[in-house]
Amino acid sequence: MKAALIGAGHIARQHLACVGRLPGVELAAVCDLSPAAAEIAAERFGARRWFTDHRAMLSAITPDVVHVTAPPHVHYELAVDALSAGCHVIVEKPAAATHAEALDLLRRAHARARCVVECQNYLFNTPILRLRQLCRDGALGEPVHVEVAMFLDILAAGSPFADPHIPHPTLVLPGGAIADFLPHLASLAYAFAGPHREAHGLWAKRDPSSPLPSDEFRGLVEGDRATAALCFSSHGRPDAFTVQVSGTRGRATAGLFEPRLVVERMRRVPRPLVPALNGLHEGRTAIRAAGQGLVRKLSGGPGGYEGLWRLIEQTYSALGAGRQPPVGHEQLSGVHRLIDDLVAGAPAVR
Repeated sequence: MKAALIGAGHIARQHLACVGRLPGVELAAVCDLSPAAAEIAAERFGARRWFTDHRAMLSAITPDVVHVTAPPHVHYELAVDALSAGCHVIVEKPAAATHAEALDLLRRAHARARCVVECQNYLFNTPILRLRQLCRDGALGEPVHVEVAMFLDILAAGSPFADPHIPHPTLVLPGGAIADFLPHLASLAYAFAGPHREAHGLWAKRDPSSPLPSDEFRGLVEGDRATAALCFSSHGRPDAFTVQVSGTRGRATAGLFEPRLVVERMRRVPRPLVPALNGLHEGRTAIRAAGQGLVRKLSGGPGGYEGLWRLIEQTYSALGAGRQPPVGHEQLSGVHRLIDDLVAGAPAVR
């Protein structure tokens, strides 16, 4: 299969590094509006050609798969052009600004027998895969509640989101800069709580001097399988990204920035001893995860992007075998429908 990429920014390097390791996949071209960025990426990752016009690239190369890794506000337009050229599309989140645009992408893909895969990559990080397996095995019992929380200082000095002189491209999206992270929160809530029946979002601006329309978000979701609470905070410290699933037989918490999975179970001991035993287990897990995390950071490879690499690998394997990719069209639609409901009433950028 021939692969091409549009948008040679930071996240593109992960896509290109992964594609370069896939058997039977040729990196045919890289495109970026900056000639220097396109040429450097092509040379570094072994692409045969580079372009500054994506339509010219699509016409000249006729790739089988196009990776869209440009800024979020142009994802939909670029994905439409790639689908119109007969390509499968792997697109960074958010694939579209609205559920209506997401549905349009899916309609276009279906008409051409092609696939659109949004990079809901945290679904494929090891702690989440283990957590999903626990849920499938019934180890936690019936799911009751899901909490997905991200604490990330996007207002720190030097952050591209906080530059008052160069507005970040995500500010044009409903929800502003937080919309760049909301697909991660929503995809995880969708995976564990199921399609939603009702969802409400609360948006706030804690720092009045920031250029963001909102820097705090909370969401409450009623899903088919469980309720879910979503949190994005620019002010909570330290940085963290966690997913907790509470069930009728136990509770498990997955850490994503520092990968680990802590499981709290009902144990066959006197009830007052249960917290102590779970606490000892959590301590051992934290120490082991800290050591593994340090090794992971020093050893090279995908690091925190392991889920993205796994998603890309599985997508190419599925496309090559004529199977549905790991992030299917139903999931993409369900996640964007949830996002639409959560951003309803979010303040716009001024």
